[in-house]
Amino acid sequence: MNVNLTHVVLPGIGPVCAECFSRGHIGALSLSPGEVYSFGVTEPQAQLDWDVDSARALITARPRTAQRLDPGWLKRWLTERSCFTPEHLDHIPADKLAEPGILVEIMAGPPSHEPQPFRILIDGTHRAASRVRNGHDFWAHLLTEDEQRSICTYRLEGQAVELSWVAGPGISDRQAGILVSSVTESDVA
Repeated sequence: MNVNLTHVVLPGIGPVCAECFSRGHIGALSLSPGEVYSFGVTEPQAQLDWDVDSARALITARPRTAQRLDPGWLKRWLTERSCFTPEHLDHIPADKLAEPGILVEIMAGPPSHEPQPFRILIDGTHRAASRVRNGHDFWAHLLTEDEQRSICTYRLEGQAVELSWVAGPGISDRQAGILVSSVTESDVA
């Protein structure tokens, strides 16, 4: 059975969008829940959880250029791999719609196949869906291999375990578009 919760009824407030409520965007309430993006894998049964607030802090600490997401990839991601609430799309504040999402790349694949790079949009699904619906491009910040691993909890059959290392190139600072400061130590002296 698939259930899609679209509204929550709050005493004294009435019906509110479940997505707005989960993000603490109800004017009458001051909530600021931490945000985590979870991605499940069936074989073996595993779950990857990324701390989105920590991802935002990494991007603030190490500014980078946002990358335009391929429209074909984004449409497939939204229809095949994402779960979003269409009713929430009209609740996104206009000033937030252009905010880039956050993207990670992992090495993944079926157990009997060679792992391949696999990208996951860990923040911005609703903004992306709104922009795609309105015919606009969507951009995202890409985390490096080390960054995404540092904020990811890996659960295998429900137990948090060390994230296994899969050989692969990983995302470098350059590929993530990290802006290198033009100021060097010799310039500071």
